[in-house]
Amino acid sequence: MAAALSLAPLLPLAVPATSVGREAQQFLGAQQAMAAASARVASLEAEPPPAAAVDQVRQWLQVEQAQFDERQALRSEQAVVYWLAGHQDQEQGFLRQVSGARTAGLPDAVQGLRALWRLGGIDDPSQMTPRELRPFDGAAPLDELLQDYQSAGSSQGIDWTYLAAINYVESDFGRNDGPSDSGALGPMQFLPSTWHEFGQGGDIMSPHDSILAAARFLRDAGAPENYDQAVYRYNHDADYVTAVDHLAAAIRADQLWLTRLYYWNTYG
Repeated sequence: MAAALSLAPLLPLAVPATSVGREAQQFLGAQQAMAAASARVASLEAEPPPAAAVDQVRQWLQVEQAQFDERQALRSEQAVVYWLAGHQDQEQGFLRQVSGARTAGLPDAVQGLRALWRLGGIDDPSQMTPRELRPFDGAAPLDELLQDYQSAGSSQGIDWTYLAAINYVESDFGRNDGPSDSGALGPMQFLPSTWHEFGQGGDIMSPHDSILAAARFLRDAGAPENYDQAVYRYNHDADYVTAVDHLAAAIRADQLWLTRLYYWNTYG
């Protein structure tokens, strides 16, 4: 995984048996499971390759299992974040219950989800639950995407977290790359006419080329001086702007949010 999963000192799971308490317990348990799986992956990957072929296969299977355990822990945590996004009145009580856990960026992530659901016409956010819709490996590897975001952002003088947030909102990191009802294509969902202006001869379906084109677009639209204006030009909807703003802010607060979003709603 591109973002380290090491956590603060592990916390006891002694929380009240209320609705908030149950969700807090699942959240803390998921973070403990992430920490354990991450440590297991690091330990296995630090070991020298065994000499025997059968032992090499066994080591590879152990790494695969530990990485799967990481993803499952992220998905367990997602269910709690969704619950929190659907129960805005419980947020402060929940945060008190998980004080000391890894919660940097959580309020922004919750606000981003709420805006994204409004954008999708969801009237009752309390009914939203995670759905394992797509294979986790149906997108470009996360470390490659991170490199593309950072390189493209640096080349245009803009904050790379906006590119990551847009990539998630537009196509689930390229897992749903169109064409949309309006004819938009690729990981960053460009209309062919807009691509002609900003793609500069690249491949609209290429994560690298489309992320760079999105950075050019945002710069032309007013970033970094006015990100809201630039994002609104990308998609003319106030909830879209709010979703991108808050998800980008969550990633800036803790890069683990990029990893979370990448594996959310996936299976495998």
